[in-house]
Amino acid sequence: MPERLYTLKEACLLLGLHPRTIQKWDKQGKIRIVRTPGGRRRIPESEIRRLQGEKGIRSIIGYARVSSNTQKDDLERQVKYLQEYGVHEVITDIGSGLNENRKGFLKLLDKILHNEVDKVVILYEDRLTRFGFDTLKRVFEEHGTSIEVINQTDAKPPQQELLEDLITIISHFSGKLYGIRSHKQKEVVERAKNLFTQT
Repeated sequence: MPERLYTLKEACLLLGLHPRTIQKWDKQGKIRIVRTPGGRRRIPESEIRRLQGEKGIRSIIGYARVSSNTQKDDLERQVKYLQEYGVHEVITDIGSGLNENRKGFLKLLDKILHNEVDKVVILYEDRLTRFGFDTLKRVFEEHGTSIEVINQTDAKPPQQELLEDLITIISHFSGKLYGIRSHKQKEVVERAKNLFTQT
């Protein structure tokens, strides 16, 4: 299997370098560069790994999330955007941003707590979590992980996703109040669903 070749933009993201630095190193012979037939620079994966080892760089991971299976097109859009941005590994989730037990989120958190991640790249803050973003950011930073939000000014999230999050909150607290399997709890959640469906 041929070795993967990274574009200059991808290499800069992985190595935390400015394009001019790589161009300068190329001229000085400090980095192994492969040229495309069109003359563009490509950096072999083995060279990326060598430089990461010298710089002590850890991985850069993208994270994408949607609320439900009906939004898979949006999930694919997020993943594609992150990949085009130069992120090599993208962890995904389908579930509410209020759910702390998301499989992908827990995988990402585990990597961070084991000091394996240099940077997490997301499109919007609420993809990572609905609430407590600043707290999560502080925890990440304690483990040497930064968060890069590509699009700070997102359009308002889809109404359906907000409604699903609201139902999740009502379900959680009514479960605490009446018992998670009680008839009363189910009735409260069902009434909330009917109310929000009518609005």
